[in-house]
Amino acid sequence: MPNILLVDDEERFVKSLHSILKFHKYECTEALSGTEAMRLLQARSFDVVLLDLQLPDMSGCDILENIKTAGIKTSVIMLTGVSMVQMAVTAMKQGAYDFLNKPIDPDLLVKTIDKAVRHHTLTCELAVSEKRFQILAEAAWEGIVIHEKGMLLEANRQFYAMFGYEAEDLGQGLFLEKILVPASLKRVNRYIENNFFGTCEARGRRKDRTEFPLEANVRFINFQGRPARVCAIRDISERVRAEEEKLALHKKLLKADNLRSLGQMAGSVAHDLNNILSGVVSYPDLLLAQMQESDQFYAKIKKIQDAGKRAAAVVADLVMLARGGSSLTTVENINDIILSHLGSIEHCGRMANYPDVVIETDLQPDLHNTHCSNLHIQKILLNLLGNALEAVQRHGRIRISTQNCRCVNSLAPDPAPHRAGRYIKMSIADDGHGIPLKYAEHIFEPFYTTKIMGKSGTGLGLSIVWNAVRDHNGWIEVRDNEPGALFEIYLPATLEKRSCMEGVGASRLLRGNGEKILLIDDEPEQNEILEKLVTSLGYKTFWVSSGEEGLAFLHSQPVDLILLDMIMGDGLNGRETYERILQIRPGQKVIIISGCSKNEDLLQAQALGVTQFLEKPVTLVKLSQALQRSFSRN
Repeated sequence: MPNILLVDDEERFVKSLHSILKFHKYECTEALSGTEAMRLLQARSFDVVLLDLQLPDMSGCDILENIKTAGIKTSVIMLTGVSMVQMAVTAMKQGAYDFLNKPIDPDLLVKTIDKAVRHHTLTCELAVSEKRFQILAEAAWEGIVIHEKGMLLEANRQFYAMFGYEAEDLGQGLFLEKILVPASLKRVNRYIENNFFGTCEARGRRKDRTEFPLEANVRFINFQGRPARVCAIRDISERVRAEEEKLALHKKLLKADNLRSLGQMAGSVAHDLNNILSGVVSYPDLLLAQMQESDQFYAKIKKIQDAGKRAAAVVADLVMLARGGSSLTTVENINDIILSHLGSIEHCGRMANYPDVVIETDLQPDLHNTHCSNLHIQKILLNLLGNALEAVQRHGRIRISTQNCRCVNSLAPDPAPHRAGRYIKMSIADDGHGIPLKYAEHIFEPFYTTKIMGKSGTGLGLSIVWNAVRDHNGWIEVRDNEPGALFEIYLPATLEKRSCMEGVGASRLLRGNGEKILLIDDEPEQNEILEKLVTSLGYKTFWVSSGEEGLAFLHSQPVDLILLDMIMGDGLNGRETYERILQIRPGQKVIIISGCSKNEDLLQAQALGVTQFLEKPVTLVKLSQALQRSFSRN
């Protein structure tokens, strides 16, 4: 039942109204003063208040003002005499619903109260609806704003937080041009002119002038009797960042797919091509060993061999880039590898083209050892020194230095100071023209080169360096040397000692004393080449064409060492053959020799006890040194 508060200081008049309204099913409460009326209004809810304009302690207008100030929800009907009509009209301007003249017509009273009750009900429903909308708007993730012709009219808390404004800014006048960058504002204005609605993307501008990407969902609404637009705005910075990361990942995956395809291609041809190149590299070794440098054909045969070595190096680079390192690691000292490289025939031949370039070394005497592939460190030196020589041209200076250090791997997933470890740092600096910033982020990409195609390199050099360093669990940093460039390579250090024969060997041939060596390779031509090389070094050789034949041979007689090919036909591969050999001859010395092998097979062979790996095509010097190292070990 509607609840009515009757406020009048004439008790008989209040009782009379009470009787009439009770008959019409209204529940009434009486108040004979303004003070009592305010107490009741603050304690209870009333749908309608019948309020006399003249009360002994305060006027009806004062009570009406108190109701408005206190935010009390009710409909007020003023009761007044004829002489006070003007005051009643003033009260209505203050928020009263209607007024009735005394004496009251019962029928008019009931009709007016019914209308007032409906008005109160609608007002309460509207207030609840507005409150619900406000709660929803404030609870939304989006910033919600209503604007008309570019002027912002209403906004929720998320909008203010998103753009950095306050409600006071809206009251002072806030327009789209303040929250959108010029390019987006132009596009949005065109949408407004064309009555566009739906979803659009733009760039927002905060109060502090910073910019961010946003998405707005636009709808038309009727706001306070006039058409307007409501926009739900989302900050899509995280989404854009995620899309950029996804795109970057896609590019990395695409690059990985390209490298995988390259690896499949390189792996499919490397084995056969290296077998072919073995004859081009190895047979000249045998011929040159029987000739003097003054002989008529010495220089020509040497050029054939050099061409074969260069071809083999290109194949090795492709395989290394696509599949990663394929050499066994040993405990080495980087200082020895650097000095060996600087004294190598290959380096000296290259330096002949740069007679005025000075290469300085500053090698820490007590440098820690590291687990590494001698071959791959040589590759790193070869490529970095080659680039440095081209950078300094005819006159310049290159400095190679090493030192022990404790640092944090900058490429680790969670680098932290407490994760600092022992590393050795190898630095190669030049005073050439340096690396422009626009090239710096691309220099390690495969086939990326700023050099003239066909005249200087294949674009694989620095990619080889990057992959080799990564395969050694290290990292490389490039800095501006002002002038020139500085490459710093960090490799994990170890306190393990090297064995006496793990140093870098000399360039001379080391001969044997008739030790028995078994050659196992599925290519008869390869066995013939190796047989001639090994025999020329003073060893006695036997050869078979499969792992199964090798096992049968070892059942009948022992040998001092086995040269074992890793990839062999349809039967046992090198690693499987070695596992069977150990069952027959525990502790058998074996050197793996192959044109292209998978890292997994090499690692398993190393775990079984293999300590040396030779890549085809093999030279006489490298073969002699590998054999001597194997025989020198207990």
